[in-house]
Amino acid sequence: MTKATLVLVTMAALAFGLLVGYSLVDDEKGGAIVAATDASELVATGGAPAFRYFLPEDASVQNHNAGSGDPFADGENFIGYDGAWKSDVIEIALPADGRVEYKAFMSKGDSFVFNWQVEGEDIYYDFHAHDEAFGDEFFTRYDDGRGTRGAGVIVAAYDGQHGWYWQNLEPDNVTLTLEIVGYYDKIIEVEIADE
Repeated sequence: MTKATLVLVTMAALAFGLLVGYSLVDDEKGGAIVAATDASELVATGGAPAFRYFLPEDASVQNHNAGSGDPFADGENFIGYDGAWKSDVIEIALPADGRVEYKAFMSKGDSFVFNWQVEGEDIYYDFHAHDEAFGDEFFTRYDDGRGTRGAGVIVAAYDGQHGWYWQNLEPDNVTLTLEIVGYYDKIIEVEIADE
């Protein structure tokens, strides 16, 4: 296992821990990051599995197959997979005013941890998703802005393509590196039509 993979796996564990406590959910004000502090409250994540935040005093003590009594939360906050996780490291040379788009194909409930960074000036980024079942105009925007790096974790709320669009708005070439670890079918570069 390479050092980069080890770092991403560690980030995945930390990010998943944060995801258990916080989830992107709609509230009455049109959507916000909501902390789930009530142990009885399930946190909705779109169509993906729900997660619950537990305080130590909220876990019950039950006997498990080995016969000992241990505190645990009965099967919640766990997503099992039949196969092994994947990882990709992609280096992209982005010329001045160049743009590129990469998408990971995911099934509902799949998850990955990512990190991207640029050597050079700030670039524009847009992290979003598409589900063809909803039509060409539907997309979910997770994050956008300008910067030299981004990192996070996503649990897919629906089947579809989840990924990034980057554009170099500066006069100099930059090198962008994307690292992704988790459960997804494949990641591809999407051809961008000329405007």
